[in-house]
Amino acid sequence: MLKITKTFLTIVILSFMGGLFKVLGGFIGGSKSVFVDALTSIANTLAIIVMYRFFNISIEPPDEDHHYGHHRIELGGPISTLMLYSFTGGIIIVDLYNVFNKPYTVSLLAPVFAAIGLIPYGMAIALARYIGGIAVYYARFTVVEIIESVTTIAVASAGAMISYLIDFIGALALTGYLFIELVKSFKEVLDYISDTASKEIVRDLKSILKVYGIVAERIRIRRVSGNLYQGDVVVRLPQDMSVAEAHQIIDSIEKDVKNKLNTEIVIHIEPEQ
Repeated sequence: MLKITKTFLTIVILSFMGGLFKVLGGFIGGSKSVFVDALTSIANTLAIIVMYRFFNISIEPPDEDHHYGHHRIELGGPISTLMLYSFTGGIIIVDLYNVFNKPYTVSLLAPVFAAIGLIPYGMAIALARYIGGIAVYYARFTVVEIIESVTTIAVASAGAMISYLIDFIGALALTGYLFIELVKSFKEVLDYISDTASKEIVRDLKSILKVYGIVAERIRIRRVSGNLYQGDVVVRLPQDMSVAEAHQIIDSIEKDVKNKLNTEIVIHIEPEQ
């Protein structure tokens, strides 16, 4: 837990550093592409802070109000990220609309600051992917930041040396890509909360039951959080089997499934006909 906490805090610091340089480039350099990059950087930093908060709540043990644990509260992270980036996208669209067909000046300081800000964001992505789980959603949008940074350096430089139109078109392209990623992430969050069953988990679960000589009458599995699954299984056991024997077998199966598949199951016993 301590290791993950320190890593999250490090990601926040790196994100803030990357965003700070981009904000400076957007305001001092006068580049609209860097401005887009700067706003999404702010949203990026806020997102990881919110995600960190929800993550800490999600790992709390079960209590009177959450008998199965707090796992799904971590979804507040990606949902908040979608909200933050949607709000940011709205601000960007309004700003670009206001400067449409109005010439402006781009300074070479813009791509310089964007290039400096690229370094900490690369480090933040590596740490987010290292943590895995819910931080993957953050990593996705940080990848957007990396793509934006590289694109911004190119178009802002061209905007300063050739024409502001190149910088403006680059800002439009970055905005379009942002909304594409928003749609993709929305679909993933929707899949995440729709109780998706893993075919691989079901297959491996049947294999474990087969080892004990048991065939399932019904298997219901759903993803709860990351690679954690929960479900229930109905099996048939001989009518002459004692309660103690049945309990021992079922307890062993549940432990095997938990250890090998990271899946929490409840097994219901039906007598054989």
